[in-house]
Amino acid sequence: MKEMTRKLLLWTNYTLFLLCICCYIGAGTIETNGIFALSLSSLLLMDSACISACSPGNNKVVSRFCGLLAADSWYILLASGKNASENLTFAALSPLICYLSIRFALLFFFQESAYRFRRLTNIVFLMTCIAALSGLCVSGPVYACFYGIQFLASWGVFLFLMLYHRKRTVFVLKSERKYFLFSALITITVFLLYTFATAGIPGHISNFGVYLPLCLFCMSIHGIVYKTWRSFPFSSFFSRKQAFFILCTSLLVLGLLTALTGGGYAWLLLLVNALAAFLYLCNILLGWNLEKGSIRPDRENSYYAALQQLHREELLKKDFADFLHDDILQDLLSVKNMMTKAGEPDIQNMIAETLDNLNTRIRGQMQDYHPVIRKNLTLKENYRFLIATISQSFSERTIAISFDCADTLFLVEPYDTLVYRLIKELLTNIYKHSDGSLAQITLSQINALITLEVSDNGTADTASLTSADKTLHKGIASITEQLHRIEGTIGFFSQRPHGIRIHIQIPMKGDVSYQYFISR
Repeated sequence: MKEMTRKLLLWTNYTLFLLCICCYIGAGTIETNGIFALSLSSLLLMDSACISACSPGNNKVVSRFCGLLAADSWYILLASGKNASENLTFAALSPLICYLSIRFALLFFFQESAYRFRRLTNIVFLMTCIAALSGLCVSGPVYACFYGIQFLASWGVFLFLMLYHRKRTVFVLKSERKYFLFSALITITVFLLYTFATAGIPGHISNFGVYLPLCLFCMSIHGIVYKTWRSFPFSSFFSRKQAFFILCTSLLVLGLLTALTGGGYAWLLLLVNALAAFLYLCNILLGWNLEKGSIRPDRENSYYAALQQLHREELLKKDFADFLHDDILQDLLSVKNMMTKAGEPDIQNMIAETLDNLNTRIRGQMQDYHPVIRKNLTLKENYRFLIATISQSFSERTIAISFDCADTLFLVEPYDTLVYRLIKELLTNIYKHSDGSLAQITLSQINALITLEVSDNGTADTASLTSADKTLHKGIASITEQLHRIEGTIGFFSQRPHGIRIHIQIPMKGDVSYQYFISR
């Protein structure tokens, strides 16, 4: 299911939630415990919408968690149902949420990686859930029996998996202990507030199972999610202070409107939820426009940068898949077919030649995806080796290359890799597109400022490199974009009597710049 579809389904669910609140208010069936349940349900839905709006990628963990929060909100809202349909829906949600909670917990701990007993446990979870739902069609006691079996079996299997894979469990719990401890505090606080708020109502804690799904919410998974995505599409146009001011003003207006019209707390919750649903829909549409490029912010922001990063990652995955299919797989199939005649000397030579070529291409592609800077060589020696390798790969061209760089040059990571990629891209462009016979590369670093100049004596002009059509020079366009993200500059100048000089400057800021580096 696509990300946009998931978000629209979540917004549709929010709309149905608003209609349900309207029905409750119109019927006058909201009591003290109903107000508290309505508040908790609203909090769950608003949190799910917030997380969904903050996530620009098709993240399965985030999507499932948002869906689980939405189901939990209905579960809590319908816990004090007054009619048969509400009670039936509440009963059906119980095994479904138990199943979704277990599956999400395993997804969170194992991140979709394979683990022992995975297939067997999935069958147990699914079959017990189906049995519990089927029990609704028989009778209440049968349903209660099957639901009890599902609950005990599911959580029993979950605990067994956690103990069996205890190293993984300990690692996750230790890594996220701050969020889990905070969650425990929130869970206890919320339950105590509910207990005191409904102390005068008989049986107010008889259905403690209502709070089991809430415990998952209070596990602060949303806090862990926010470590990665901490912005909304609105952040493309409003700063945090501006967004906070707009939100506070909107809530103040809703509060005054409720007070002036004589509405109660339930009406205020309805208006707040309506505002949240409206903002969520605006975020969906704005995120869609940002992703499709119909809106481009004037400044970089975390949400837009995340979108661009996802696009680059997808292009990298596609490029890697094409390489495996077009280069590796075809040669492997060719070798496989030749194995039937491997006894013939000519076939043996063909197999050996194919494998040698395959080895060369794989090594070259590995160096493209992740350049290896040899630690036993200086940076200048590494760059000289790169230049020699590129020259050898274009044996049909003869270009005299001059490389000027201090022997003591030192660039902190990952600037050394970035410069490596820049030299490779620009020198390759000279071999591919320039008809010149000379190329000069100058590299220096003074006062935390890296300067790289690459020039040739070809007949091309700067207009061809700065053309509006980026498809003509994808490498140059990608370099320009990456330099812009790290506050670098690139300039194109004409040489006399002919040729092009590319001047690049990069401020070397240290480890804080890691977040801007995305492999192409």
